Amino acid sequence: MPRLRKREWIIALIAVLLTVPVTLTVAISTNLAFASGETTTGADNGDCDEILGPNTAESMYCSWMSKTPEDALDVVKFWAENDGARMKEAPPYPGPVIFCKDKNNKGPILQGCADKDQVLCKYDHSAGKYVCKDTAGNVTNPPEKACLGGEFDCSHDGSATGGTDSGTSGTSGTSGTDGTAAPAEGDGQEGDPSGQSAPRDQADPTAVPLDTTAEPRSVEDPQADTTGPTDTTETAPEATAEPRNDQNSQKTQNDQQQNPQNNQRPQNDQNTTKKTAAPPDDTTGQAAAAAVKLGMRVWIESELAPAWTAGKDQFQTAVANLAAQAGRPGVVGVKFAQDLGYWGFKKSDDVRRFVKDASAALRAAMPAGRQLAVDVVVPEMGCGASEPCQAALRGKYPLITRANVEKYVLTGDVDHVNVSSGLFSGEYAKWKITPDKALRNQWIGIRARGWDTRVHIGAREVGMAHSGADKLTAAQAEAAAKLRVDLPLQAGVQTVTLWTHRQNWDGAVWRILDEGLKTNNMWKALQARKGLNRLAVTFDAGDAEKSVTDDLNKLAEVFSEIYIHAG
Repeated sequence: MPRLRKREWIIALIAVLLTVPVTLTVAISTNLAFASGETTTGADNGDCDEILGPNTAESMYCSWMSKTPEDALDVVKFWAENDGARMKEAPPYPGPVIFCKDKNNKGPILQGCADKDQVLCKYDHSAGKYVCKDTAGNVTNPPEKACLGGEFDCSHDGSATGGTDSGTSGTSGTSGTDGTAAPAEGDGQEGDPSGQSAPRDQADPTAVPLDTTAEPRSVEDPQADTTGPTDTTETAPEATAEPRNDQNSQKTQNDQQQNPQNNQRPQNDQNTTKKTAAPPDDTTGQAAAAAVKLGMRVWIESELAPAWTAGKDQFQTAVANLAAQAGRPGVVGVKFAQDLGYWGFKKSDDVRRFVKDASAALRAAMPAGRQLAVDVVVPEMGCGASEPCQAALRGKYPLITRANVEKYVLTGDVDHVNVSSGLFSGEYAKWKITPDKALRNQWIGIRARGWDTRVHIGAREVGMAHSGADKLTAAQAEAAAKLRVDLPLQAGVQTVTLWTHRQNWDGAVWRILDEGLKTNNMWKALQARKGLNRLAVTFDAGDAEKSVTDDLNKLAEVFSEIYIHAG
């Protein structure tokens, strides 16, 4: 994704502030807000500590987020004065981080921390992670907790400063650091079995209720590299499966398991998909053309994972078909994976290779300017600062830990990442975390970790659809909309995509509208948010409620963006 220079960031921030309705509270990140020693009204420190853990770098970043457009505008004015002089003098991003390895120190300004316990970490752009040194200049490990995310070089024995202590994190320094101002995109996870440029780090999600269970769909690549230490214990766990549109994928995977000789992973042969066919005049194409005429932003969505695991020929055919749909005028791009890593894979290294292969093939086949999107889900993000909850969900879902998901998608291989919600409420309940709290944990955590500086971030919400008639009162519908639409937007999410207009799932038909395109209280609550221009919906043209034309005309009353399933 192209990076903005400092002056362009100022212009972009002002543009956001001018376009956000005054009734909507937005969180504009201001990670340089305290560089001058001045203060600004930020997020509540207690809330940030509760969600992200006390004295963590993410918690400090969270506290720097502005609460209102007025607060954010004050910050923008501060940095824009004198042609951005303060911005020019500020240290490059990411700046240095100071830790105190004395576990009794409570920070965040290293009160009473002895020199021997201080560790200064500067970002090494060539290594793609922070490298830490003690006060004597010896390279050492940061506190053990800082090693969990993969952003820090933790390959040293730490003997110089007692690297095994479970210390508390410190503060961002104000001194300069080597490197450029743009965030690095290097690999930040130890134990990557491939010596290639693997995906880089930064991610997290949560959920709301939809208690439908199913066996995960897993296909193991017989040629997968098994030498990597991070992959030897990873297996696809049983999970609460999200409804998906690729109804033929189970049959495809069963065929693959019966015929493993066909499961050869496709190579990155871009020449085979250079030419894009004319957009097909099928049901999907007709729906896309109609949606464009209605002024909607159009994405074409499909699932490439089954074809990728099936072998080179199937993968190239699937890529060609998806690219052809993307060639239609007005199409923004394609989404090629739903809840990436949650199903269909046995090893995280396979997921990384799949994203890389799919990205290269699609970019070679699609017209210039088309974007690539994926859906992800990160269960541990809903836990907030609850370490037992985080540990349990990392163990149960090893392929979709925060560290792994960040390596899948914060790489430059995709442009847009939708974080799913609504899948793990039953898991969070074990730790007395309510669905609304889990959502808040997720979105503030994602914003605090700066995902939006690497990719466009969207929400994918599955908790607003219903089977049968919608029985919510007006007050209940408004409360649901505030939680599942307003909250992500307040946390900086660009769009909220709702599952679904209409889909058969688990023996019932799920909808946002009622049967026959009848409005309900939820629809009315969403209509009140039409002016935000931030709502999207998933749509299967092959399974319309009345007709493609009637359905799209109705959806355009609320949604400005649509994901059309390519059968």
